[in-house]
Amino acid sequence: LGRAPRLDRPARIAAAAGLLAAPALGYATAHYGLGALAAVLLGLTFAAVVRWPTLGVYALVAGTFFDELHIPTGFALLGAADLAALLLLPAWILRRLLAPGDLRLPRAWPLIVVYLALAFASLVLGVAPRGAYGNYARLVTYAAALAALVDLVRAPATLRHITTIMALCGLTHALVSLTDPAPARRLLGLADQPNILGVRLALGALPAAALWAHARRPLARWGWGLALLAMLIAIALTISRGTYLALGLGFVWWMRRSPRLALAIGLAAVTSYVVLDRVATDRVTAIERRMTLDDQSVTQRGVVAQNALTVITERPLLGVGFGQFRALDEVVGVLDQAGRGSHNFYLGVAASTGLPALACLIGFALIQVRRMRPPPDAIPDPIIALPDLITLWQAIAVYHGASLVVRGGLRLTDWTLLGLYAALACIARRAR
Repeated sequence: LGRAPRLDRPARIAAAAGLLAAPALGYATAHYGLGALAAVLLGLTFAAVVRWPTLGVYALVAGTFFDELHIPTGFALLGAADLAALLLLPAWILRRLLAPGDLRLPRAWPLIVVYLALAFASLVLGVAPRGAYGNYARLVTYAAALAALVDLVRAPATLRHITTIMALCGLTHALVSLTDPAPARRLLGLADQPNILGVRLALGALPAAALWAHARRPLARWGWGLALLAMLIAIALTISRGTYLALGLGFVWWMRRSPRLALAIGLAAVTSYVVLDRVATDRVTAIERRMTLDDQSVTQRGVVAQNALTVITERPLLGVGFGQFRALDEVVGVLDQAGRGSHNFYLGVAASTGLPALACLIGFALIQVRRMRPPPDAIPDPIIALPDLITLWQAIAVYHGASLVVRGGLRLTDWTLLGLYAALACIARRAR
């Protein structure tokens, strides 16, 4: 009959683990049936991510769009993105232990390490460190997720699938939010906050525009065109001025080399305005009134920015403490808006963690975006060729950088995007 083939090392480890776990599984099945079923499903999901790690990558990307769906654990609220990261990271680490070698790290990764060290020093020396240790633990998790993304996303096809997932998630947010029956209110959607909803819609609209522009079948072109139209209408109804500005900059940068895309986006924008003017006149009036920038929100944000600049002047190296921006009134005299968030990522990091930490993050991001250059000769692709994919992600990076001017704090969404920029930079460099 011949000799049976020898098992490789991962297979031997899996077989041994299964034999050792069998008695415990039998006991749990007899006494805790529902818990045992949940544990088995979780184990199978974990094994699938270990075997096909890109599934974990896709789950992380989708989770960042629906992070408001959370599970209370007693010590923290874990959103969909957190749960996806906690699934991906152990699977990635185990895969690396079973198959060491060929680890790919992002370019200029020491800048992230220095940023983490500065953030920890700022946290410990801050004015109210006790409540910020949980935020630092999340930060380390986010940085690890960035490293995992760079190591696992190695093919343009993976990024194309991620592009499609982002467009579908944005469409889901648009369809859910457009069912809001309130006629004269800013859309809230699943995010329950119009500015956050605007970010999620914008991150879906850019990929949807790319899929529309490069669709070859009429059905796909019409489908993505209608999806983009729905997202643009929903973005308009969030009345999020920051989203308007940042998304406009992203589209303008993207369209500078593509007259066809400029015509398509212009047509979609005009159609969105006509639809809104016909079916939601009251909201169009609210948009026009808010675009005058003559409201209390603008004044309040100006005061918060002035408070941040005062702290940066007095504590430029480590700020008031990582994750402690809301306590800056304990360091400097604040006459108004004490306890508010920064509403500006750049000022927020500089005031809370210091200028060197901000320089590390911006330097790392700029290095990745600068290396996202298409190869001179690209292999034709039936969906989106690599140069077009790089152009799309450059536009996403332009939008992302501009949106951080009007929103504070780095969420897992931002770290995921940063990891995808770094992964695409490695892919582009290898293609060149």
